[in-house]
Amino acid sequence: MSKKNLILGGILIVLIIFAYIQQGPLQRWKENSRKPDNFMAVLDPDMIDKIEIEQNDKETVVIEKEDKGWKVVGTKDFYVNNSVINEVKQTIKKMSEAELEVVSKNENKKKEFETDDSGIKLKISQSGSDHRLMIGKTTPDLSSSYISRPEDEKTYYLDVNARSVFSRDDWRDDQLFSFMPERIKSIRFQYPDREFMAEKIDNQWQGTKPEDFEVDIEKLDEILKTMGSLKAVEIPEQTFEGTSLEKHNIIIEAKDTLTNYIIMVGDANEDGQYYAKRGSSDNIYLITEKDHDMLDKNLEDIEK
Repeated sequence: MSKKNLILGGILIVLIIFAYIQQGPLQRWKENSRKPDNFMAVLDPDMIDKIEIEQNDKETVVIEKEDKGWKVVGTKDFYVNNSVINEVKQTIKKMSEAELEVVSKNENKKKEFETDDSGIKLKISQSGSDHRLMIGKTTPDLSSSYISRPEDEKTYYLDVNARSVFSRDDWRDDQLFSFMPERIKSIRFQYPDREFMAEKIDNQWQGTKPEDFEVDIEKLDEILKTMGSLKAVEIPEQTFEGTSLEKHNIIIEAKDTLTNYIIMVGDANEDGQYYAKRGSSDNIYLITEKDHDMLDKNLEDIEK
């Protein structure tokens, strides 16, 4: 190979290396250098102790961590469902780890992305510090969100659908009970004009009150399944007036080894939904007529 060809070959190799650097590592470095810092990186889901959620068309909600769970501040005894809290924490973790992309530097365009006052305003409290965020609308594919801060003129693309997690009609847990029917050891039915009871003896159900009777296992299991997964269709105004819960129309007490689950049911409202509460709480719920009927039983309904 001639000296000229060697020189040309060397030049070609240098050009290839230069092109690789330009299009590869250097290009990536340029792109990364333009990416904004994630101002949510300081958030640690396990260290957050309070979240305030404000939306224009809804009442501001504050949820606060307590020993029993996350309480909806300002309510008697309503907490947020654990599955909802887990979703919130997972979303905040994703937000803290995501890369942001600036989609607008114009403050006037924040309205277009709903990252102004028309969006969801969050105040996240962690270790004595407050972090304020504006959650805008979701992207057209519904997989991501636009986000900003009150003092920031920029709007950012966030590859997390945060809006769907924080935009809720009601943060109060509508689950009255959640237990496994097979773990129940006894169940007592009390009504104004009758009372009866069944117990699991030697792992077999046996009627024990008002006298011994044989239990229809399938029918009893239907009742326990209804009670064990009982959810409200609505959470009404928290006043006992007009509920008739004090009349004790229905009281059912199911016990497992550690816990007593007591449901109390009153009258129906004008929509045919029945007022109900747990024995351990004054929170008032509305349950369906179907669930009511499953709990309104005579001894003959569970007797074999």
